[in-house]
Amino acid sequence: MRDQSHDRTPASRAAARLLIAVDMDGTLLDTETESRLRPREIAALDAVRAAGHVVAICTGRNRRSIARLLERSGWQPEDLPLVLLNGAIVDGGAGRGQLSFHTLAQPVLRRLVELFREHDAVPMVYTTEDDSEVLLYENSATNDVLRDYLEHRRLHVGGLAGHDDLLDVLPAAALEVGTIDLESVIRPLTDVLRRELPDRVRVINTRSLLGQQRYFWAEVYHPACSKGAGVQILADTFGIAPRDIVAIGDNFNDLDMFAVAAVSVAMRGGPAEVQAAADRLADPVAQSGAAAVLEDIAAGTFDLATDRRKESA
Repeated sequence: MRDQSHDRTPASRAAARLLIAVDMDGTLLDTETESRLRPREIAALDAVRAAGHVVAICTGRNRRSIARLLERSGWQPEDLPLVLLNGAIVDGGAGRGQLSFHTLAQPVLRRLVELFREHDAVPMVYTTEDDSEVLLYENSATNDVLRDYLEHRRLHVGGLAGHDDLLDVLPAAALEVGTIDLESVIRPLTDVLRRELPDRVRVINTRSLLGQQRYFWAEVYHPACSKGAGVQILADTFGIAPRDIVAIGDNFNDLDMFAVAAVSVAMRGGPAEVQAAADRLADPVAQSGAAAVLEDIAAGTFDLATDRRKESA
């Protein structure tokens, strides 16, 4: 049952300044490799901002990736708040700057690479902004989905560096270690990571939007990282109460921001568990379901009452 602090009549809530936390891949975009926002999504984001609300992009992408995407989209608000790498970085936008930053130290990185290898998973290390956010990966046999992901990054994002042995080039700190592989690889790897490093890392599994839903991400961060923690930092920074937070997402890494929102909206087509956890459902991303929700919020017609779970938003 939701905390009573979320309750308020729909009419009074419609007049409040809201924080809208919006996922990117699978919500505003079809896949991890799509490289620009569509016009309807951009117009809807602008309309919500023009209505006086705060829109925050909450994504698993890093700063380099999101910057290139927004540049290609022709939509680059300087004051746009960002929750990046599932909460490893929280940025309040121009005038506020970086609000939170969490990294993994080299000893932890070394053990993570070793454990990934032991489970035949190809590790990728996302370095910090001080290192120009280079994605380090190991030159070893990989699956087709991970290969496609790396090739997309090479063509559209840049900042990749392949090495025969990542242990020889580990930075002093990094934001993430991750991989994409079949569930049969990801689940045992995740279990070992959580068992061996329970207080030193946070492991987030999401279903990849590539590979016909058979592939999953295993992403390892500092234990303080989550989209929910990032959204809460933004809410505190902008002075927005929990009852005035709306979260829109599609995947398992969005559940943490659903938990801190007054109203959560899941995309149809996402994992069943994520849809079941949300208050409302939106049409799939191909039908611009998130844009439709944003349009309703901008128009003041989105009902913020939470007593009708999983209705179409």
